[in-house]
Amino acid sequence: MVVNRELADTTGPHARSRRHLEIALPEGSSYQPGDYLAVLPRNPPEVVDRALAAFGLARDAPFTLHGIPLTAADLLTAHVALTEPATPARVERLAVTTHAVLAAAESSGRAMVEGIRGGRGVTVLELVERFPGVDFAGFLGLHGALVARRYSISSSPRWDPGRVSLTVAVVRDAAGAFGGSASTYLAGVVPGEAVRVGVVRSGKAFHPPESLATPMVMVCAGTGVAPFRGFLQDRALRAAREGVTPAPSLLFFGCDHPDVDFLYRDEFAAWAAAGIVEVRPAFSAAPRDGVRYVQDRVWRDRVDVMNLLRRDAVFYVCGDGRRMAPAVADTCARVYAEGTGATPGEAEEWLALRLHHGRYRSDAYL
Repeated sequence: MVVNRELADTTGPHARSRRHLEIALPEGSSYQPGDYLAVLPRNPPEVVDRALAAFGLARDAPFTLHGIPLTAADLLTAHVALTEPATPARVERLAVTTHAVLAAAESSGRAMVEGIRGGRGVTVLELVERFPGVDFAGFLGLHGALVARRYSISSSPRWDPGRVSLTVAVVRDAAGAFGGSASTYLAGVVPGEAVRVGVVRSGKAFHPPESLATPMVMVCAGTGVAPFRGFLQDRALRAAREGVTPAPSLLFFGCDHPDVDFLYRDEFAAWAAAGIVEVRPAFSAAPRDGVRYVQDRVWRDRVDVMNLLRRDAVFYVCGDGRRMAPAVADTCARVYAEGTGATPGEAEEWLALRLHHGRYRSDAYL
């Protein structure tokens, strides 16, 4: 880890942490804008110590995992997802095993029971500490494996071929407990500390256009802006080195509030002043002129979007695949229908063709 800093204003009651990280790559690694960095997290030392204490295990107690010898501390630090919230199914399994968990919780109040059954802000370790009775093997069986998490790289190798930046949302559940093993881990890594990472190539051709003469329309929300920061950084550095002005680019960026989580605001302003991009934000907690979500801003600015589509711009979407990405796709089809007089069915066919030919590229996650 080289840099680990906060991007958002986290002082508000519903503030969410957004971290900017810079990580030196392993020797011989390379990447392109749009690639991912896989990060293998580690559990917090204090959580590992609690788990060891709960079962009376010494840190150097010997274990074997898939034929590989390791200590109890190593097993709990690097292989078991200790910080994930307990799922309802795991809670029920634990209750059957201990014959006491839910019954004991009932006596502590309905709110606690509902919280446990809903898995809100409660880990399996916390339940075992409150209601002991399960053995260590049973405890391990109630957890998933600690697996690598992929993050979109938010930098360009033209900036530094041996370093990547990430833009990470620190995931917490509604009760305030940590819910993301990898994001929680990364938030606590200090500069100088080693992290286990590897570059993963984008299999979706989710890269900026090869030619600076190709316009771009980029749509995202929150930390979905990560790859587009890399695209624009790459475009700005390349344009400066080649002494050319690139084709226009539009960045539609959905945030909560302009004073809270308008990530990389100063950088985007500098790139806008240099003619690299026009940023069109939408603020869900501070809507303006009927624009609350990013798809609303795309529709409001549909004339500009259609002008770039007529110039064969590549249209990119990154972020939430449940709501945002489908809404943006629908809006894009509506923009085309209005701009060309196409029927809704013809607009859907046009969008499918753009997707097939790589002119509409989506990197959406559920």
